[in-house]
Order: sequence, then C-alpha cells, then structure tokens
Amino acid sequence: MFFDSQNKINSFENPIDYIEEHIYKFGIDLFRDSPNLLTLNFRGQWRNYKVIFSWDEYNQIISVSSHFDINKKEKISKNIYSLVSIVNEKVNLGYFHFCSKVKTVFFKYQVSVKGFDFLNQEQVEDLLNVVTKECDKYFPAFYLYFFKKQDPKYVLSASLIETYGEA
Repeated sequence: MFFDSQNKINSFENPIDYIEEHIYKFGIDLFRDSPNLLTLNFRGQWRNYKVIFSWDEYNQIISVSSHFDINKKEKISKNIYSLVSIVNEKVNLGYFHFCSKVKTVFFKYQVSVKGFDFLNQEQVEDLLNVVTKECDKYFPAFYLYFFKKQDPKYVLSASLIETYGEA
C-alpha cells in the first residue's frame, strides 16, 4: 500500500488490502487467509454467508464468492442443473453453480479492475451487496429444492414473489 503526505492510504497494490480495511471498520468477522484471499462472515436475510474475496493479480480480477451452507446427504436429482440455469437467467450480476463434490450451491461474481489504482468505498460495498442480495433472493428456492421438492418450476414459483410498482 502507498501513503500520501498525511499518512493516509493513497492506493493499494493489492485491492484485498483496501477491501479488508473497509470491511474491518464495520466490525464484521474476517480472516486474511493469504495475501490474495479474504474470508468473512456476513449476515444475510436468511442466514450468515461465508463470503470470500480473492485477487488474481495476473488478470487483475477480484472474485467474490459465497456458498449456501445447505447440503443434502441423500441423492440430489439432476434437476438441480435446470434450477441453476433458470435462476442464472434471472440473476443481474454473477452466477450460481452447483458443486456435485460438496453437494451445495455457490454464487460467484468477478470484476476486472485493470487500470484502477484503488477501489472506493462504494465499490467495496457494491461487491458485498451483490453477493448478499442475490444469495438472499434465491436462497429460498435452493432450500426448498434441497429439502422439500426437487422440481425447479415448483420451487421458483413457491419462493419468488416478483413485485411491481407500489402499493
């Protein structure tokens, strides 16, 4: 990191430094796994999410990912891929994917920061907000799928209520 004449942080070589500095101010539990990896626990609407920020220095990309701490020991039907596909058509930024190895759903979002010397506070908040907003919105659908009925159309219609206008 670089400092100006007033000893304030001016820019970071590694954006994870700034993300850590900003998130630390809010008293959120975080852990610096390595110079390019930051893990934190963030409270969403439905539960706490483990959010991971990683920095790819070569490509200058920040990746933000989270996973639903839900998994089912029994067999999960292949319809999970249909559900993920339908959900991904509705997601504004990022994407969900099902990992068959750990039998849970992950959300991932990536941002290129080529040409930027620093991240501002709003950008860091946006990175975190995108993850929590999308995870909060679609968590009920995946939860219903895992524990109630493995029918993608049913769980989406039962869990998503789209609102239009004001009441």
